[in-house]
Amino acid sequence: MYHLGFEIHRLSKLMHRELQHSAAHQHADRMTGMHGYLIRYLYENRERDVFQRDLEKKFSISRSAVTATLQLMEKNGLVTRESVPQDARLKRIILTQKALDLHQQIEADIAEFEKRLCAGLTPEEQAQFLAIVRKMYNNLEHTKKEEGSSQ
Repeated sequence: MYHLGFEIHRLSKLMHRELQHSAAHQHADRMTGMHGYLIRYLYENRERDVFQRDLEKKFSISRSAVTATLQLMEKNGLVTRESVPQDARLKRIILTQKALDLHQQIEADIAEFEKRLCAGLTPEEQAQFLAIVRKMYNNLEHTKKEEGSSQ
């Protein structure tokens, strides 16, 4: 008998190990997962001004946490902060060329990884897998909500 949770855990561990060896991961000196999320968000919103408060709201993290993260990203050459003409107190956050290059490498690594991961799976099998994973996720979320309301 198969235990789905165990098999999912094994797959997750293998995926994590594989991603640790990616080219982008090797060049992401002292970059945390949150840095990756922020780089992606800033990249996707590069046509508009993004401020610290936008990141606090989008990622539901405290002002001090965003400040510390941005300071480290600035130190590592991933972002710069510039004043805006309408309010010198506001600093828009801009990705550096280093961050843009890193983002492109990460996207390429993800595309290659997905290609390897899904090799031999039909589009129908991929859609079925996603539907099953979403059901499992919803099962656990539903159980968590029920447990929270009974306390």
